[in-house]
Amino acid sequence: MKRARLFVTALAVVSMVLLTSALAMADVLTDHGLKPLGSYDLGGNTVTIISWTSERIKNNYFGGYIPVRDRIAEAERLFNCKIEFLQTRDIPQTNFNRLMAGESAYDLWHVQNKIGYFELVSEGAVLASSDFLPPEFFEALPPYLQMTEEALKFNGKYYGIGNMEWRPMYGYANDIVFVGYNKTLFEREGLPDLYELYRAGEWTWEKAGEIAAKATRDLDGDGEIDQYGMTDLRAWDLAISNGANIIKVDENGRVVYAADEDAYVEAVEQFYEWWSTGVLNQSTNTGNNRQLFIDGKAAMHFNVTPVTMAQNLLPDMKDEWSIVPFPKGPRVTEHLYPNQALSTTLIPINAADPEALAALKVFLWQEDDVTVNDFLAAHVRTKEAAEVLLEAHEYWTGTSSRLLETYITEFNDAIAAIRDEGASPATKLAEIRPVIQARIDELFNQ
Repeated sequence: MKRARLFVTALAVVSMVLLTSALAMADVLTDHGLKPLGSYDLGGNTVTIISWTSERIKNNYFGGYIPVRDRIAEAERLFNCKIEFLQTRDIPQTNFNRLMAGESAYDLWHVQNKIGYFELVSEGAVLASSDFLPPEFFEALPPYLQMTEEALKFNGKYYGIGNMEWRPMYGYANDIVFVGYNKTLFEREGLPDLYELYRAGEWTWEKAGEIAAKATRDLDGDGEIDQYGMTDLRAWDLAISNGANIIKVDENGRVVYAADEDAYVEAVEQFYEWWSTGVLNQSTNTGNNRQLFIDGKAAMHFNVTPVTMAQNLLPDMKDEWSIVPFPKGPRVTEHLYPNQALSTTLIPINAADPEALAALKVFLWQEDDVTVNDFLAAHVRTKEAAEVLLEAHEYWTGTSSRLLETYITEFNDAIAAIRDEGASPATKLAEIRPVIQARIDELFNQ
């Protein structure tokens, strides 16, 4: 399916029933340019799926989601293998250890841009998937996963074969970041609805600042702020909404540090203005910030992801809430979508049968297992929020605000100095360029 998937109706439920036939299951492989289902034989070996979320993949998804409840047993029969799950936060060290010990010939490695991906790829521990899979494989991935693999390309090659999920949301994003807003609070304070501003093209940094200032109040007259305009805003996400990023690819195809350029500095300056004037709650604790919004003490929450919606807002928030994209920065004309974490699956360099392992992964997670209606029902409750959530998947450009997170610790220190000490954004972001660029050059061998 292509992008039109985002706008399917209840007809998708009928399609899903039809796709459970044996012929349809075979198509999931041939549609990816692979051999038909039943053509691969893993020789009775045990395939080990390694992830920081393996237990939830096994129990919550394959054990609890009805459309795939028999999928593991089917896969073991059709691919002549056993499937085991290895839960570990020690990625990539566990992966390297299994490779060195010769234990990874039948492994599938779940990774993320900030959990092992670049370490394993840059050290030559995994196969480039575009070396052994046809172009049709990548073209058949759901649109969001196509963009993810494009964003994770390393020296011009694909390495991933698509994400693993422990929730019923395969093909959708975990970590696109939205602005949540408390509609109950907005109505009480006489503030303009953000969805209406968004649709009118008026949802901008300037408007966000005005609304935050009006919403920030001392409610009981004790001289302390009780209600904040904003909470949990990250400077790197705000930069995306101004068309800026920590890194970019220059005209020569070289990956370069870019957080000292004007558009990025401008975003950090705006972040600091909101922080220092108190309209942005001055806490770096994500859990506390989220709870502040859930408790109705913050008008806007700038770190709402699909995970936050499903796990925190829907079950816990009593006030009515909704979502909008990040407001537009002064350098852009369209809304852009921050995304902090990109996940995929890697196949080790010593894989006994790489194509069979890729086919197994495709069979285990199928796009049509999760209908758009299921996805929306698990995350939002209003038509407006559903539209925003689907539009983000349609218009996300593959940009990640923290793509090289494990390689930019000096950047984190610079933001902290700006935020907590009032250091000059332009100065701090420029002075760390040499060390971060050297690390990027080493990573990409450029």
